Amino acid sequence: MHLADIGVKCHNCGISFKSKQIPLIVDTGQRNSELRLIIGGVSEQFEPYSVCTCPSCGLADWATAFGKTDEQAVLNQALSTPHLQFRTAALAAERTGKSFHAIGLFYLYAAWCADDINAIPQAREYRRLAVDAFYKSLTDGSCPPAQRAEIEYLIGELLRRSGDFVNSVEYYKEVVPRLPSKYAMMARKVMRLCQEGRYDAIPFD
Repeated sequence: MHLADIGVKCHNCGISFKSKQIPLIVDTGQRNSELRLIIGGVSEQFEPYSVCTCPSCGLADWATAFGKTDEQAVLNQALSTPHLQFRTAALAAERTGKSFHAIGLFYLYAAWCADDINAIPQAREYRRLAVDAFYKSLTDGSCPPAQRAEIEYLIGELLRRSGDFVNSVEYYKEVVPRLPSKYAMMARKVMRLCQEGRYDAIPFD
């Protein structure tokens, strides 16, 4: 996986610094049951490089949210565990009044990054927080209409992967009738995994 040092400027404090980013991510079209991109033959995931923390003020956000700059940068991005950076970004998004959909995405990515280092308790907690944020995004209208079915499906899968099998099944019983066929079929598979007491992600097909 190719990494590049990219000069960026913090939109909070104005300092310029160098960030490590992946210039090109190829979408393979393959996802797991949690809708995470599957990159075949690559052990390292791209998500840890999609978050960035300012070394001056500590602002954490999507790496692409920090504007590129040609100014000479002496400092490097702050070193921190990726799932903690996403957690910090989620908390900052809450403080600044960003949408619940945006907050949910931060917690979802935090869960994935926690998975990558076997931080299981943290991953489950992030999933519970993502469920709460995504559910609120459906009720307050901040979920983009084009992504509503995706988020409705994802909530049930996040419940399962956080260990809440009972609520995952009950939730899907309510929403499956209105899901598009591809999500409805996958939701039924997730319900069977709940009955088997399985936490693992499976391919989305």
